[in-house]
Amino acid sequence: MRNPESAEPAEASATPATTRARPAPRVPGQVVECGWCGAEVAVPARGRVPKWCSGTCRHRAWEQARAAASGRAAVTVVDRVVETVRTETVVQHHRTTVPVAVHPASAHEWARLLEELAVGLDTGRVYNRDLPVLIPAANALIDALERRIQRR
Repeated sequence: MRNPESAEPAEASATPATTRARPAPRVPGQVVECGWCGAEVAVPARGRVPKWCSGTCRHRAWEQARAAASGRAAVTVVDRVVETVRTETVVQHHRTTVPVAVHPASAHEWARLLEELAVGLDTGRVYNRDLPVLIPAANALIDALERRIQRR
């Protein structure tokens, strides 16, 4: 039989019932102490948290509570701490700067873009599937340059 004087007093909950959040899920392998004999009792993943390790301990606790109700014995309430896992969702915001394509305003900007295209072609950054689109545009550029030179 458990000694009522050795039991720790129950602590009152600091949070009102209206502000309590839904309890977190339980961890597999979690155990609590039997309310009568102090043996470890496995906590199931769902349902009530067990108070006793067996029907015998439950019956003894009932007998003690009944005796206390009639004034023949003293009973102390023992609260158990059950640790739970709390899952938190963290949202992070990231800002990314994306360059906006603008048309070149000067001959130097056009030259820089054409040099970037040449480097992209040499290094393989421009795909072969894009060549049928680039070849006629490059030929039109060369033809326009030749016409301009001949007019001078």
